[in-house]
Amino acid sequence: MAVYKRGEKGMFYMNFIVNGVRVNKSTGKFTKKEAKLVEAVEKKKLMEEGALSPREKRARLKLSEAIKKVYEERWKHNKDGGKSRRNAEIIMEQIGDMSIGRIDEDVVAKLIAKLETRGIKDATLNRFLASLKTVLRHNKQAWDHIKLRKEPKGRIRVLSLQEERVAISLLRDTDHKRRRSFYQVADLVEVLIDTGCRLSEILNLKYRDVDFDSGLISIWENKGDKPRSMPMTARVRSIFKARMVDNPVKPFRLCVSQAEKAWRWVRSQMKLDNDEEFVLHALRHTCASRLVNAGIDLYVVKEWLGHSSIQVTEKYAHLNPNKLKLAVNVLDKYDVTMLNDSN
Repeated sequence: MAVYKRGEKGMFYMNFIVNGVRVNKSTGKFTKKEAKLVEAVEKKKLMEEGALSPREKRARLKLSEAIKKVYEERWKHNKDGGKSRRNAEIIMEQIGDMSIGRIDEDVVAKLIAKLETRGIKDATLNRFLASLKTVLRHNKQAWDHIKLRKEPKGRIRVLSLQEERVAISLLRDTDHKRRRSFYQVADLVEVLIDTGCRLSEILNLKYRDVDFDSGLISIWENKGDKPRSMPMTARVRSIFKARMVDNPVKPFRLCVSQAEKAWRWVRSQMKLDNDEEFVLHALRHTCASRLVNAGIDLYVVKEWLGHSSIQVTEKYAHLNPNKLKLAVNVLDKYDVTMLNDSN
């Protein structure tokens, strides 16, 4: 059976097998002649597809289909998979739902130009390009024409002891009237500095993961999906004990927006509005810099902060000037020895 009439309206359907694939669907036509033409086109299409390699077949995937495929097979198992999918969908909004085999160097160049008109920074641009690269790579398409921008490292903003004291005093000792959450943020700032945790890690922390006997805080869910524990300082222990009276479930009843609002107020009060790096994440840098300055080994700092690799931690290495002082002392002693030997 090739084409046949079906139903009261007399619509023609086609039913055939090509390369092991059965097609049984409406032709959308009411005459046998037109139906046969539709059937011929469909057969030719299947025969051409049958001659394609797996890579060539995937090249015909629409970008929307490719994004869905990589999400189901890869991204949905990652913590940040939703963000990667959204980045890829934003790219599709810019270049259209084209076949992924057509995403060449020219398409990428036009995409970058469009994204740059939105004023995004290189780091954000790289997140978009990385998502597109993953989509192409996962579907066996050429991706090496997508080059990520070199991101400037910039300086690492840390708080001095004086800045820390001023910020905490502003939050704790000011009459905030209806902004009651600001008082909580004073405790939060001290905890973030002493633990080096990410803001989300502390806001999601529950007392069941705080062991006062061993003095350890356990972080089970984090950016790198690497559970870790760190010891509490006396200050953090005191804060957690005190806060437990009001809420035995978790130390902080705050959302990210409340914490950031309070910190923006602190920044304004300290006349640091133009210091874009004076953000809550700088408290994590502050913890890292204090550990490094105290001579703590970088591998210990890596485990403390939960970095994915030692390369991430190495950005703090230059914050310990004592190692360089020891090095110059070695050279000084060497020069003196050489001078004495020559005499």
